Amino acid sequence: MINPMFSLSDSLRSLVIVSWRRADYHAHELAGSLRLGLTLCRPFLKRAECALLKARLVRLEMLTRRLLVLMVLEQPLPVLPVRSRDQAREPGPRPARPARRPLFTRPVFRLSDPRPRPGAIAPRPPRRAAAPRPRLLYLDQPLPPPEPGEYPPRPDDLIPAQALVRRAVALRDVYADPARHIARMAKRLAQDLGAPEPAPLLAEELPPIVRSRRQDRDEREAMQDIHAVALKALAHADTS
Repeated sequence: MINPMFSLSDSLRSLVIVSWRRADYHAHELAGSLRLGLTLCRPFLKRAECALLKARLVRLEMLTRRLLVLMVLEQPLPVLPVRSRDQAREPGPRPARPARRPLFTRPVFRLSDPRPRPGAIAPRPPRRAAAPRPRLLYLDQPLPPPEPGEYPPRPDDLIPAQALVRRAVALRDVYADPARHIARMAKRLAQDLGAPEPAPLLAEELPPIVRSRRQDRDEREAMQDIHAVALKALAHADTS
């Protein structure tokens, strides 16, 4: 076991506890509002509902990752067994194939912040107006179907939402079984400390949707404080 590398003050520890309990309530309320059954399936939602669900998921996921980091770094990290080159080359025993593949698999919470995609922020080129075309050729024929993009998107349009639903279920599972995910984060941090160039765990800056002034002021300031302390804890762990 590695000695504790970071200690929180009493005020920060209280902030972590309050933020965890508040996020626990919001995660269960968010998953419960989707009215999922035993299959955990909700293939389609309205466009406006998807936008609101995605915004809430981004804020809660980023807060949960930073809370897990602070909770893990206050405790000793496990020492992972080091495999030699000969052991790494030897093929290990193949895992036993399950007798029956589960029909519905539970999603797993992502421990690292998603990396920004190269073309995600680039502005889209202006859409050219479609050329006018005759909509009525003959009086005895029905109107042709509309072309793609001819009508603007509406808030009540149904769009695929299963990916967002699975993220909401995975977020709820973190607070339903915190010990399992704390152990996952501890293993991930221990692997990063032993790796020469580990992939970044947390983003340096919070996305605009988290820093928006439309959010509650107390929650926004608490998120910024937890984010700054989590980055400081990771930097302290890398240099220790």
